[in-house]
Amino acid sequence: MQQKKFTTILALDVVGFSKLMSIDEDSTLMNLQARRKFIDPAIEQRGGRIFNTAGDSVLAEFSSPIDAVECAVQIQNKSVSLNSQANESDKMSYRIGLNMGQVLVSDDEDLFGDAVNIAARLEAQAITDGLCISENIFEQVNMKVKVSYEDAGELHLKNIGRPIRAYNVLKCKGASRGIISADAEPKVVSPKAEAGSVAVMLFKNLSNDEEQGYFCEGFSEDIISALSRHNSLLVIASNASFSYSIKEKSVTQIGTELGVRYLVEGKVRKMGSKMRITVSLLSVGDEKIIWNENYDTSLDQIFDVQDEIVASTVAKLVGKVESDQVVKLSNKKPEVMEAYDLVLQGLEYHRKSSVSAENNKKALTLFTKATELDPNYARAFAWKTCSLANNSEWFPDEMPSNWMEDAFASVNRAMEIDPDDPEAHRILGAIKLMFEGDMDKAIFHHKKAIEICPSDTFHLARYAVLLSYLGEPENAMKQIDMALRINPFGSDLIFETQGVCSYLLGNYADALNSYKNMQIETRTSLFYAAACCNILGNSDLAKEKLELAKAESSMDIDKFIATQLYQNEVVSAELAKNLLTI
Repeated sequence: MQQKKFTTILALDVVGFSKLMSIDEDSTLMNLQARRKFIDPAIEQRGGRIFNTAGDSVLAEFSSPIDAVECAVQIQNKSVSLNSQANESDKMSYRIGLNMGQVLVSDDEDLFGDAVNIAARLEAQAITDGLCISENIFEQVNMKVKVSYEDAGELHLKNIGRPIRAYNVLKCKGASRGIISADAEPKVVSPKAEAGSVAVMLFKNLSNDEEQGYFCEGFSEDIISALSRHNSLLVIASNASFSYSIKEKSVTQIGTELGVRYLVEGKVRKMGSKMRITVSLLSVGDEKIIWNENYDTSLDQIFDVQDEIVASTVAKLVGKVESDQVVKLSNKKPEVMEAYDLVLQGLEYHRKSSVSAENNKKALTLFTKATELDPNYARAFAWKTCSLANNSEWFPDEMPSNWMEDAFASVNRAMEIDPDDPEAHRILGAIKLMFEGDMDKAIFHHKKAIEICPSDTFHLARYAVLLSYLGEPENAMKQIDMALRINPFGSDLIFETQGVCSYLLGNYADALNSYKNMQIETRTSLFYAAACCNILGNSDLAKEKLELAKAESSMDIDKFIATQLYQNEVVSAELAKNLLTI
């Protein structure tokens, strides 16, 4: 009886191979062999196995769909880079299809079955230099890989008896802050858990309506934000703690990996306008419940419940909390509670704004509706600003000519209503830097955002970037160390910034190790990696990274240097000189 297994299939093919062969067989075969010298190792490095090749095609399997997508993106980026340097006659482009399913394994370990056939048919549907993935791959990788997607609809594929819903993979657009790590373990080993270290897990949705998951995520985020304001607590970022909602691990395993002594777990059951919230505080060491409580409440009372949960948790961990301190820790309550629910719904789509264009439109609609419902709700105005910026990435030709004025007015309104809104400060910091060149005010707003919401690693990483521009890489690295303490899984932005700091500190090998931790290489990581390789004497790799950087960003060296806003021009000049000597 033949063996069966479930796996992810990558199908790769050269675009117009027959035509290339008809023009120049020798040159085409030589180019094909040169390309395979980077394709084969790329597949192996991501844990893949090539099980079949025929002429210009490659079929490979992966145990992880995430590894397969990351590998496919890496292959296409490298291919595009090589084409940018090649003569017209030597250019060679690929299409890639990805699918997962059950396959038959032959005695020689070749794979057969619909799963393989569908991957091959999806490859034929991909655009040149692109990836086309099946819906089952999409469901496994969206929000876990820093790319975006375009719905290709239901495709009728040759010799496949049913329509297959598919998605084209695009360069990342919109917000990527909500990406959750699917890594089995953190990339950074957490230190011994400090007193007062706690992780709030994603509250479970027990409602019949699965769409109520947005409320659980938003409510859990608000608990994290409030707890993180207490100076005696170290609170893990939601990107890290929420990732365990898709992993089967014990309280002790989670606590050990995150480096905390306590976990907060919860459940929410919504029944019409009423809801029951169950909360437990657990000790990681013995997995015992220290405190638990049931709250029968409604949306109108939800902020009172948040305050009780925060006060009870803090009291159990560090002692009694006075009422005035609870007020300082509390999240700002809107005048119209329906606006709060709309913002939570908007945040659900905003977190997924890198996944699809439609999510951006839905987020902006919900935030805008919240501002109309409650014109004094700062949080709604702040997130509306962020959503406008994301929409400008997805729909540059559809945006009204005055959208930036609308965005500036919205964030200024948020600040006017609530000078302690962290997102408003973060956005204003970016505006002061990018549009006004006011580094002092940019620093002020980023520091304020961190002060108000210390658990947001995005704020920490952005602040570290500013400090590096100011010539304070040591201080910047401290912010990155803190970001990795509260999210040991890290993110591409964290590791990218860590690499830049290491470069500025002269630790070039460390910088390259940071970039290796990234899922998808970025413009910044590639340019700095090229500089590091050049300094370390690896000229071939330096040239490869530089060409990748140029292809990825469509920038030459001078344009890239102009984006690096170092206050000391000597730093920019040295970076430029380094890159120009490659």
